[in-house]
Amino acid sequence: MWHFHRRLRPFSLISFDLDDTLYDNGPVILNAEQQLADYIARAWPEVSDMDAAAWRQLRDHVAKEDAALASDMTALRLATLIRGLRQRGVLERRARSLAEEGMEQFLVARNDVTIDPKVIALLDQLAAHYPLVAVSNGNADIHRLGLSDYFIAAYHPGHGRRGKPFTDLFVAAAEGAKLTAPDQLLHIGDHPVSDVQGALNFGAQSIWYVPEPASLSQHPTRLPEARVSELTALHALVPGSQ
Repeated sequence: MWHFHRRLRPFSLISFDLDDTLYDNGPVILNAEQQLADYIARAWPEVSDMDAAAWRQLRDHVAKEDAALASDMTALRLATLIRGLRQRGVLERRARSLAEEGMEQFLVARNDVTIDPKVIALLDQLAAHYPLVAVSNGNADIHRLGLSDYFIAAYHPGHGRRGKPFTDLFVAAAEGAKLTAPDQLLHIGDHPVSDVQGALNFGAQSIWYVPEPASLSQHPTRLPEARVSELTALHALVPGSQ
């Protein structure tokens, strides 16, 4: 179902958030964190007493210390692992090496996602008419997710780029597609700040995906062009579908 705040203007590139937009990310992350904690308990005797909850608590502490990490989940998780090891006396070089091994264990599990066939069908249809890119603060990998046939590129924080709602990723996506104006980009995502505000701050158009009515309790300070409650409603973006 659609709810319009403004008429959509012509666009030539569609960007999608990944986590909690194309799939429910909560269970995926909980499983990945547990898999990582189990690996740590087996492989890192220095911190084998720390369970998944303890690592989450440390991660939150690290994020509060360095706000720049809050929108770069890969850097935040890596910094958390290094901090935990260093606190137990592991030397810096070994701590970083172990943390990178741990991150790979985490990334395997966090990309073990089953995506609804209806979502795949939507991406397939949209990709036949528009170039699609992923714009995500998380570390989901379009190749590991099996989505590389539909997305021409993916943009994540890192290498000097800040995460949403900073505009860095939207700028990179627009430059990569050689857009001549920001509003030629249409961004679709679930988060009222990272996705809606971030896209509008750049000058892009925005569609807010709100699958649960409870999500409406947190409103963006600026309204998107439109809101949808089901991703399948986006079939209407295909030329000639209306």
